[in-house]
Amino acid sequence: MEVRCPSCGMAYSSFIPPLCSCGQRLEITYDYEGVDVSKWSRRRPGVWKYSELLPAVRERVTLYEGATPVIESKLGKELGLKVYLKDETRNPTGSFRDRLTTVAVSYGLPFAENGFIIASNGNAAASLAAYASRAGKDAYAVVPKLIEAGKLSQIVAFGAKVIRYGQSVDESIGYVEGLAEGKGLYNITPESNLIGLEGQKTIAFELWEEVKPTHVVVPTGSGSNIYSIYKGFAELERIGVLEEIPKLIAVQAEKCSPIASEVLGVEPKMEVTKALALYVKSPRMKEFAIEAVTESGGTAVLVGEDELDLGQKLLAREGIFAEYASSVVVPALMELAESGYFEKDDRIAVVITSSGLKGHYPEGREKFAIGGTKLEILKLLREKTMYGYEIWEALERPMKYQAVYQHLRELESMGLIEEAKRKGRRVYYTLTSKGLSLLKSLER
Repeated sequence: MEVRCPSCGMAYSSFIPPLCSCGQRLEITYDYEGVDVSKWSRRRPGVWKYSELLPAVRERVTLYEGATPVIESKLGKELGLKVYLKDETRNPTGSFRDRLTTVAVSYGLPFAENGFIIASNGNAAASLAAYASRAGKDAYAVVPKLIEAGKLSQIVAFGAKVIRYGQSVDESIGYVEGLAEGKGLYNITPESNLIGLEGQKTIAFELWEEVKPTHVVVPTGSGSNIYSIYKGFAELERIGVLEEIPKLIAVQAEKCSPIASEVLGVEPKMEVTKALALYVKSPRMKEFAIEAVTESGGTAVLVGEDELDLGQKLLAREGIFAEYASSVVVPALMELAESGYFEKDDRIAVVITSSGLKGHYPEGREKFAIGGTKLEILKLLREKTMYGYEIWEALERPMKYQAVYQHLRELESMGLIEEAKRKGRRVYYTLTSKGLSLLKSLER
């Protein structure tokens, strides 16, 4: 691996900053002539299968991420097209960010004296929390005030320390860079860590091996994923196994569209969208995302709020439960198909970035996050230790007392409450430190 500034030519090794001292973005390159892709098929599937095109590390911190399935879409057949769903919800923590995290954490171990830190609107923070826990390191997640409860629960469950800052994730990136500097914390924020982006590009390698796509449709928030995928295809082209980079299609929510709007030449909006993972008002990687789209000959699509539920339902029909920020790709695909954008023989890959189990949904939220009855129980136990029947009497909602015991069992299995004492047949419960931390996070 070589890291060099394309502007002034300065080379970097060991600790890699996001920018050169001259202010330009650095480039990571490899010995492309020495890459033999025929070796890939003989290795264990996953991100690290492509080691020649990844940074060298002393120790791999892995949960066996990557190698996610590609599923031929029923909707595609109905549209008369060949559409393949790249299901990144199958990664260890439920999102494509695990590809970034395994590489960034593995590379960053020597620099993480006091742990790792990240600015994230959910998925990347949950991923870091898991991988840092695996590595035996502390993790600090700086998240915006607007974050889905499911993601926050996941971050806390893995033991990361949560700091709430700003309304959207882009407001916290500079804050995190300041915290990391000189404090022995290794920053893996995607916009601040070139090394981690190398892991995300493996989506392109897997798509090339399985689909040989002509188009790739990508949900786009910060722009780091579509840029990473572009870099992956560009490296395959440089190695000589790919003749033409697939056309990359950036999909954004209409209410927050700084990247897609510029590609389309329309006025952007910077409003809150229920596809919260795409709520990035001033993405640092905007120019790189636009480069990925324009250099590949692709385009962008804006998706309205009223289309998000349809997208989610149609993916569910395919057997995939995706969050709103991933579901945008379905109405985008339908719009492009209806406009005649695709040819009959095109092979269209659609990247489904994150699981719906992480999201915030008005209906059924309690099944996937800490809300409703469970949240009320946590609040009661914060005040004093209580037993099941006593909790049932204190809850201000009609329900059978047996249901309370089911909630208690689930909260205990999640490590949020524990047995405090027994008095006869009564089991008294209290909050764990994890439960108290989660409750504080949800109430901020």
